[in-house]
Amino acid sequence: MPETGYDVECAGCRAPFDALESPWCSCLVTERTLICPHCLTCFCKAPAAYKQRFWSSAPKLLWDRKFAEHHEDFAPRPNPTPEEAPRPLILLVDDEPDIQRVATRVIDSLGYGLVLGRNGEEGLELAKKYRPELVLTDALMPRLDGREMCRRLKEDSATSSVKVVVMTGLFTSVKYRTEAFKNFKVDDYLAKPLDFNTLRNLLQKHLG
Repeated sequence: MPETGYDVECAGCRAPFDALESPWCSCLVTERTLICPHCLTCFCKAPAAYKQRFWSSAPKLLWDRKFAEHHEDFAPRPNPTPEEAPRPLILLVDDEPDIQRVATRVIDSLGYGLVLGRNGEEGLELAKKYRPELVLTDALMPRLDGREMCRRLKEDSATSSVKVVVMTGLFTSVKYRTEAFKNFKVDDYLAKPLDFNTLRNLLQKHLG
């Protein structure tokens, strides 16, 4: 028999909803979650125990949807030449393919140009080569982390005017935010998971 529904309780508003009928969120996380139709929020920030209960009882159809959503083939497109890159230009620096895929989709939909880097060292080189209007970088990456990359960009007169936004799911306390602004000269600081509206508002704030 076909599976007809999977009724669960929202982690936030506690209202029941059919998970099989719910869309995926657009958060910049490795594994996105479903959106409650009542409060219109996802459960990316829900407790781990809630997520474990949710998926331990989920029907095969929902598991199949999850696999299809999170295993979509993604091959980063070649970066354009500096002369061909559309403006305003965003340099995205992140070593996770899933984050690259989702962020690319969001940035493309907003009409901004995009260049991709996979680690801090590459991001530093690309920023000097392309002079983007904004760098959107993960905090923790191999070779050179995003905060140190920002500090070096700000100390170089050729790139000091480039806006740098650091994304992180770990360094979210006031202490780390203050350190990012004071010691690394970060222009803005975003806690992951980051949803579409948050990213859109941030880009419009800095790029117009």
